[in-house]
Amino acid sequence: MERNLLIAIALFSVAAAANADTFALIPSRAAQDPTDIIDWTQLGPDPTQLTTPQLVSSFNGNLAQIGNVNGSDFLRVDEGASWPGDFDFGESLLWTGNLNFATGGLGPLIIVLQNPVLSFGFGIQAEWPGAFTAKVEALDVNGSALFGATFNGFSNNLENGSAQFIGLADTTGRNVSQILISTDSGASNPLFANDFAINDISFTVPETGSIILLGGALLCMAGAFRRKVRN
Repeated sequence: MERNLLIAIALFSVAAAANADTFALIPSRAAQDPTDIIDWTQLGPDPTQLTTPQLVSSFNGNLAQIGNVNGSDFLRVDEGASWPGDFDFGESLLWTGNLNFATGGLGPLIIVLQNPVLSFGFGIQAEWPGAFTAKVEALDVNGSALFGATFNGFSNNLENGSAQFIGLADTTGRNVSQILISTDSGASNPLFANDFAINDISFTVPETGSIILLGGALLCMAGAFRRKVRN
């Protein structure tokens, strides 16, 4: 049931209208200045084969479901072990593929968050060497598309932290509840179109104190407005 629900959400999301919110590109993790992160090591050591969907938690307790859109298995791997790529050595990764390298990957990958976020960021690399494009769509709690962007990356397996960083912020508000990720490596074998890995995904969310202060200010403004109307 959970697997079918995840697949249905993803399929609906692809069909939704795009660009409902405005967004800003974030060039690096440092520029994002995240307040929360999901560490993939909670899903096991390298290599761990995983069924779709998997329940994970961010450092601050934001639950999420993750998996391949088509319901297939995926892997928890480490850079320098089961994944010889462009991330820093030892980084924890999620890979849409499997240990049978000849079969390629089975993305797109979708992340469904319990609580919406303002921004998200992660590194990505296609397994197939050379140039690739990565497409990322942000969706709201109902699965409607908020915005999307396409990024150009290059897979060179240098293991030097050069993996393409993707960072997007919702400038309209804290609305991002789902993140859909796909790639195209240009490989002649279509199985490698969505064969990619991502590192830990980070987020920004409003601080609780800021929300309380904002709520108090709005209440004061509303009260002043009502008094003005009565007068």
